[in-house]
Amino acid sequence: MKANCGSVRRARLLLGTLVEIRASASAEAERAIGHAFAAIERVHHAMSAQESTSDIARLRAGRRFSLDPWTRRVLDRAEEICLASAGLFDCAACDYALDGIAKGFAVDRAVETLQSAGIRSGVVNAGGDLRVFGEAFEDVHVRAPQRPDRLIYIGKVRDAAVATSAAELLVDPRRRRSAARAAGATVIAADCMTADALTKPCLLEPESAPQLAGRFRAHALLLGANG
Repeated sequence: MKANCGSVRRARLLLGTLVEIRASASAEAERAIGHAFAAIERVHHAMSAQESTSDIARLRAGRRFSLDPWTRRVLDRAEEICLASAGLFDCAACDYALDGIAKGFAVDRAVETLQSAGIRSGVVNAGGDLRVFGEAFEDVHVRAPQRPDRLIYIGKVRDAAVATSAAELLVDPRRRRSAARAAGATVIAADCMTADALTKPCLLEPESAPQLAGRFRAHALLLGANG
């Protein structure tokens, strides 16, 4: 189904959410979108904590060999953010749960696939992990943390990634208990993997969020219960 005369839009259930891809219309758009979804499926199968054959299962069993190269890339970035956040983001301490970073990585790989196919502009949105590429600006709305029926307009972005996380069920990996001090956090960064991961330490220590985000050339917006 075409979204309008200038773009093509498709959606699939992946990564535990609805993933939507919108691409500028061209002869290659349908094929490119299909390849982009295939890239997301690769991330889903490699980094799902629910699949017994995933890399997460291997890591939890102490087997670091035969990991998908994409999983290694995510682990390397996770380690960088762990060090920069003084342990506020620590996948190893959370039994290698990559939920807080893999979705953003999947969005990035989908965008990379679209661009490699010659798609000039588009949007990939995986349940609130969003990346916009090309010349066009995109209006961005985020849901209020405790009011999912309420959307908050945060402005327009171009060639940027936006990720939002709520404090519900978030655990401080240093203390192994719930300790979020903000209801929600939105991070705007150059790539979605970084934006996705940074929302968690920003929730845990909101007073340090601007400085932490700044280390990665990102911006953080903290949200109260009603936005």
